[in-house]
Amino acid sequence: MQPHQNNRPRAKARSRTGRLPELAYAALLAAGVALPFAQAVPWFVAHGPDAPRFLDDLFANRISSFFGWDVIVAVLALLFTVTVADTSLTARQRVLTVLGSLLGASVGLPLYLLLRQRNRRLRSGDAAPDASRPSP
Repeated sequence: MQPHQNNRPRAKARSRTGRLPELAYAALLAAGVALPFAQAVPWFVAHGPDAPRFLDDLFANRISSFFGWDVIVAVLALLFTVTVADTSLTARQRVLTVLGSLLGASVGLPLYLLLRQRNRRLRSGDAAPDASRPSP
């Protein structure tokens, strides 16, 4: 084998490994949309956009209040990170992440991590060609 052929399998493996976090964040994003909204959509169908009822149900007891406050604080921390502290996202990605965060931490956080990881991979030069696109 010639020396340049030995590097190809490593580059291909590195490319797959580099995308593993992105795949994990994408899976968490899908779960972060599907699982909470499977609970929220039936509630909104039954009660409509009734904010006082929503808040009463959200803070109905100590454990639901714990989770309610946990999500609110997590979303605020994420919004601060995305809009002020982290400059790794493009303006469009920031807007997308803010909108996702308004849907909940389970949407906003994996979306932010996915976009940040993708940007890091692209900046590192590990931009493996997309298999779904034909080569020129």
